[in-house]
Amino acid sequence: MRIFLLLTCFLFLSACASSNVSREAASNVDMGVQNAKNLGDQLMAHNLADSYQNSSQATKGAILGGVAGAATGAAFTGSIGVIPGTAIGIIAGASYGSYIDANTTLRDRLINRGANIIVLGDQILIVIPSARLFDPMTATLKPHAYSTLGMVSQYINQYTKMMVKVTAYTGCGSSDEVNMALSKQEADNVAKVLLASGVDARILYSEGAGSSRLVTADRNNWDSDNYRIEITLEKLYV
Repeated sequence: MRIFLLLTCFLFLSACASSNVSREAASNVDMGVQNAKNLGDQLMAHNLADSYQNSSQATKGAILGGVAGAATGAAFTGSIGVIPGTAIGIIAGASYGSYIDANTTLRDRLINRGANIIVLGDQILIVIPSARLFDPMTATLKPHAYSTLGMVSQYINQYTKMMVKVTAYTGCGSSDEVNMALSKQEADNVAKVLLASGVDARILYSEGAGSSRLVTADRNNWDSDNYRIEITLEKLYV
């Protein structure tokens, strides 16, 4: 009889402990889902495409994972129990995204941020749309522009004996004087961030070129390729 009572108590306590663990796990997952929802709300409050493009692969994985998890998580929840399908998608997506972040080159990550990198002999050209870095028609850097330019600095610092020229271009949205002033401010602001991120001031200079080199017929659209930052790395022969 005593053994039976002890066994009954043990099973009861185990069940309570398991229940507590399950409740704690469910609470943590619910918090994670809420955090993901808050992230989504923040993205919707800003430019979703822009924020998404400038996210790391891990963050992109979390965003897409949440969507995928909501659609396919039901198959998993039956076996896992306490983890909602959305959370499963977030966990899987973010984990895969972290793997991509850890196993891609700096060049790949810059391209992921919207940059175009062209190698021409002894020159390397990095082209970034102005819309990726600045608020529309201004020289005000967006918050995530600093991390993008930090990556550019890392890319530049892989090389030695290279002159670095930052040139900003605009469309024809305003007068030549305004376009030139805007492009000069943009180029200077980009150069300041590169300098602060470790690029040698002795090899770095900036210039504004206004609307002197239009590349598309869409002359006034801020999102066109006319509004762009070109960072040229050119070999120094010394």
